[in-house]
Amino acid sequence: MLPLPPYGFLVILWALFGITHSLFAALWWKRRMQTLLGRHYPYYRLSYSLFSLALLIVIIVYELGLPANWLWQPSLGAQMVAAIPAITGLLIMGYCIRRYFFYLSGIDVLLPARPSVGGLETGGLHRFVRHPLYFGTLLTVWSCWFIWPRLAYGISCVMITVYTVIGTVWEERKLVKEFGAAYVAYQQRVPMLLPVRKRSFARRDKGPSV
Repeated sequence: MLPLPPYGFLVILWALFGITHSLFAALWWKRRMQTLLGRHYPYYRLSYSLFSLALLIVIIVYELGLPANWLWQPSLGAQMVAAIPAITGLLIMGYCIRRYFFYLSGIDVLLPARPSVGGLETGGLHRFVRHPLYFGTLLTVWSCWFIWPRLAYGISCVMITVYTVIGTVWEERKLVKEFGAAYVAYQQRVPMLLPVRKRSFARRDKGPSV
């Protein structure tokens, strides 16, 4: 049996991260865990957040240990230009994480007064894109790739993008089930991942021609 190439193992690690993260967040899996864990279920989100963090650290450490195969050598000017969207993406991620950190991580279960997160969020950055955290993540990772265009990091960027798009589509289905027509209307107003509005090519009624 041929040994697995190092970059192939990196792909497998990212695939494992995506599969486990999606599984742990699936509604049917959460219902099963709620039945199995009983009164301990409030700690479930924190548990799978810690597992995902540990796996992410393993992936990063493994990637950093791979050969530094640069696809090209960017100039200092190009790196400085790419740093602008990278910093912008980090600021967007920081805003979202700061706003939803306790809920997303599950740490709120350890707090005496848990921050309430409920209802459909359509204000703030959500006015421009339905998933600003994911947009900020993609903007950051790809901008950083133009700063450090290494082969291993490029593979990671592709895997992160594939998982983000697939995971967002699945999450959208859950949100439609949760919020119904309100979320469908929100989908029609605001783009999903890229803050670029679609141009309407519908013909306007100009009245009867003379």
